[in-house]
Amino acid sequence: MIPEKRFLNQVQQVLARLMQPIWLLDVEGNVLLPEEQQAHVNLPEFMEPGLPVAYEGKTFLTIGITPELVLCADAQGAAVHDCILLAGAMIQSMGRGEAPIASRYDVYRRVLREELTGSELEALAHEHQIDLEKERCVMVFQLLQTESDTAFAQLEELVPRANGDLLIEMDRHTVVLLKSMEQVESFEELYQLAEAIDQMLMDELGHSSIVGIGEPKHLLSELGESYRESRRAIEVGRTFCTDKHIFVYRGLVLERFLMDIPRDLGQRYHSILFNRRTARLFNEEMLHTIEMFFTKDLNLSDTARQLYIHRNTLVYRLDKVQRQTGLDLRKFDDAVTFKMMLLLGKSGKDKPRPVY
Repeated sequence: MIPEKRFLNQVQQVLARLMQPIWLLDVEGNVLLPEEQQAHVNLPEFMEPGLPVAYEGKTFLTIGITPELVLCADAQGAAVHDCILLAGAMIQSMGRGEAPIASRYDVYRRVLREELTGSELEALAHEHQIDLEKERCVMVFQLLQTESDTAFAQLEELVPRANGDLLIEMDRHTVVLLKSMEQVESFEELYQLAEAIDQMLMDELGHSSIVGIGEPKHLLSELGESYRESRRAIEVGRTFCTDKHIFVYRGLVLERFLMDIPRDLGQRYHSILFNRRTARLFNEEMLHTIEMFFTKDLNLSDTARQLYIHRNTLVYRLDKVQRQTGLDLRKFDDAVTFKMMLLLGKSGKDKPRPVY
């Protein structure tokens, strides 16, 4: 296994500071550093980690990390012995902090966290037989109730997976479903899948999850962006849509825009409509009525039916808003203005705490 590029760069910095030129080899004797030295070196038959070995005019030292590496100095003697031991100790200390990528799940996890460079990613994808180009989408599931089991343990048996789908554990509370888009005909299917999984969680375990869905990506290197989008969808959705727990990044364009407006500016515009003078008007019942009216696309009959009130009662409430604010919410432009003012108030509040 080839060490990660980042680790090799760190080793190169160590070796560059030494008075004695030292090469870094793999266990087959191939030169890894310096990179311009394309060569193969014959290794001693027996080497024990941490013990320098003199062989064919050279000094060798095996470093006991994973993957196992060998240092080689093209000289012998006490000074070389001490120098190669010093280099080995420093590299071994760095290597202990490097978690080896042992499986394709580790590779995907690092890809989602955007921890791999282009060449590094290509090498690992080839080693673990991962497609560099394939339409995939990131769905993030966050669970709070994980006292005895991790989120991954709770979801592993419940989540249906088609060919090409992967379930990846990110931490104790967060799991990613890397969904292959090959058999997905519409984006709505992803939302329906999230709803089905959430319902199974409720039926089987008695609690639900918070779900974020990013944008589909064609390149493996872009999956980190989809992961960021899904987490951003959760952050924005929990701020503006407190009654929901499945959030789609592409469906939160307005909310994402308002989230980026400076808090003091947003509060200034929010207070134009929501202030001490209108506090009695916009009580909980009135706000619920208006939000339902927006949900039903400004349809009076559907809204009244959903709220179990007479249509005239709804009209009376909307007229009351118009008299005090000048906004007729039955008109699209006025409804948009009100909606933005309302959302600006939510964006100015403290962000909801993470679920983990």
